[in-house]
Amino acid sequence: MKPLVTIGNRANAPATVKPAMHGDFKQRSLVLWLIATLIGVSVGVMTAAWLDISLTKATGLAVAATLSASAAFAFFARSFVESLQQLKVALQKGEEPNALLLQELGALGEALAAAWQRWSTTVTQLREEQALLQAMLKRMAEAVVVADEHGNILLINPAAEQLFHSKAPTQRRVAELRLPFELLELMQRALHTNTPQMGEVQMLRPDERFLDAYAAPLSVGGKTIGVLLVARDLTELKRLEQVRKDFVANVSHELRTPIATLRSLTEALLMGGKDDPEVRDNFLNAIAEETERMERLLDNLLALAQIESGKRAWLHQTVAVAEIVAQVVERFRPTASQKGLRMFTEVDAGLTVTTDPDALVQILSNLMDNAVKYTLQGEITVTAERIETVDGAWVVISVRDTGVGIPPEHLPRIFERFYRVDKARSRQRGGFGLGLSIAKHLAENLGGTITVQSQVGKGSTFAVWLPAG
Repeated sequence: MKPLVTIGNRANAPATVKPAMHGDFKQRSLVLWLIATLIGVSVGVMTAAWLDISLTKATGLAVAATLSASAAFAFFARSFVESLQQLKVALQKGEEPNALLLQELGALGEALAAAWQRWSTTVTQLREEQALLQAMLKRMAEAVVVADEHGNILLINPAAEQLFHSKAPTQRRVAELRLPFELLELMQRALHTNTPQMGEVQMLRPDERFLDAYAAPLSVGGKTIGVLLVARDLTELKRLEQVRKDFVANVSHELRTPIATLRSLTEALLMGGKDDPEVRDNFLNAIAEETERMERLLDNLLALAQIESGKRAWLHQTVAVAEIVAQVVERFRPTASQKGLRMFTEVDAGLTVTTDPDALVQILSNLMDNAVKYTLQGEITVTAERIETVDGAWVVISVRDTGVGIPPEHLPRIFERFYRVDKARSRQRGGFGLGLSIAKHLAENLGGTITVQSQVGKGSTFAVWLPAG
């Protein structure tokens, strides 16, 4: 048996390749049954429902039925031909046909017709079974590749073509797929040991992916004719797991810092600090600030959890955009003035949008809070307008600042929970890295989104897109 990982030269393969999917009908049926069974085991769906596709066929009995029907048809056909030959000889000799022979011909004809009907019905059932199994393979989320022992691809489903960037039907050998070495090794072990193999594989090219892979030998009549590979993409699950770990770590860190501060301040007061009025007042003010910081963190976490759980009740009201913008801008004007920042608004007169006004206020407040924190000098401008696109009409509210800007490598992750471009600077400004995440979740629940454009040293523009309705 030639190793799959070394077969890349077509000269090593047989001159005529007859894949199981395009060869003899009975072999195709049996191979499809084997594939269905092994895939069922690999993806954990080997249940009664899977087997009920057609129990008598999925167990391989249909193959036996086809062989039986074919044999019966062949037997009656031979007998019929022999009887016809006898009749021909009798007629050539001018003899009167034997009544028994004519009776036998009639019976054979009826038997032949019945055998043909049974064979035709069985073949039709098998073709339907093949079509069903092939349709299931095409619609599977898991990648499926079947190869023979020479490395020729017998079957590859659309999920596998997409995952491995296959150029089917031009790539007809396993070596041409450029699978990760670990996957090839898994398939090779399955062939050599004639036992199923499982493993988790990291694929680095063309992009990083994590795969849960299952390889199993395909055997017919005790002979191994190929190998089945089923790969499930775990990349998104891995990402979500990492997000969960980061979330726990970040929450723990954000809570540990103020708790440690509160503890040290309290201990200092108990050790005599309370006796000095000035020290006591400073410590109590610091305790109040840290308590308020913890309260903001918990409020943000609860808001995010409520949005993501779908438990928040959403309002649908037609509101004047200018009023919402003015309300938010006036809330932040004192803080901006203390930093010497100028604030401007440019809103189309009469512009309205049907949305949840409380959610819209929270979105704009989070964006304004971010702009004020990271703008050291210059101005903040809020604009609102109606824009017509191929996707429909949108109300776009933008918050533009002349702040520090965001490096391009950070833009793809800027809306992640607890993600901060400069953690030290964010902590100094009282940020948790939750404001933008909450704003993005709210916008998406309102049927819109938030986009961002930024240049380091020149500022950022966050735009809220909401359906005009």
